[in-house]
Amino acid sequence: MKSIVKYISEKIQDLPNGMKGIVVFDIDDTLLKVNPNFMHIYKKDPVSGEEIALTTSQFAKDPDAISHKEIFDYRDFNDESKVYNSIVTATPILNNIKLMDAYIKAGYKFCFLTARGCEETIKAALKKFLRYKDENGTLRELENIFKDKYSHAINDEYKQYPGQNDAEKKANILKDLCKKFDEVIFVDDNIQNVQYAKKLCLDNLKVLQAFK
Repeated sequence: MKSIVKYISEKIQDLPNGMKGIVVFDIDDTLLKVNPNFMHIYKKDPVSGEEIALTTSQFAKDPDAISHKEIFDYRDFNDESKVYNSIVTATPILNNIKLMDAYIKAGYKFCFLTARGCEETIKAALKKFLRYKDENGTLRELENIFKDKYSHAINDEYKQYPGQNDAEKKANILKDLCKKFDEVIFVDDNIQNVQYAKKLCLDNLKVLQAFK
């Protein structure tokens, strides 16, 4: 997507009466950018035992992130206080927020789908963090637009989501959402998540690479 303005004007149309739609957003590096020094993922050298602190962007590019998940420690993402504050103090990624606004104005509901943990904490934080612009340009809380029950943090320590990796877990959730909604829009910055979702080949699922 080269131009958010062009995409919104040409591609996003109001949902027809009687149809149900939902826009599903990843969080980190999609809806918002967390201060890189605020939360880390810790990579442990299997030989020396030494830990290296990685930012989320560094982790996303690490070649071991998919096949050697056991050497990573996600403790910052299971700390409810850190999780909440990382969201409410983050920087919104404006082009993707504009995309969210446009789909909401077109009649779509909103939910999130993240590889984080602390699902309930994220729900509370996003309710505080997120606003959308109504037809008058006024910032409003999402209220009934934000669908809690369809929002998921797939590495929540108290829940189990089926799948061999994060991308497959997200794809499984999208497949289920497509049974509940007439139109599902999925937005994620991670190329593997995007590819897994596209492989579902579902007629009512549109998969978008997030703006950087």
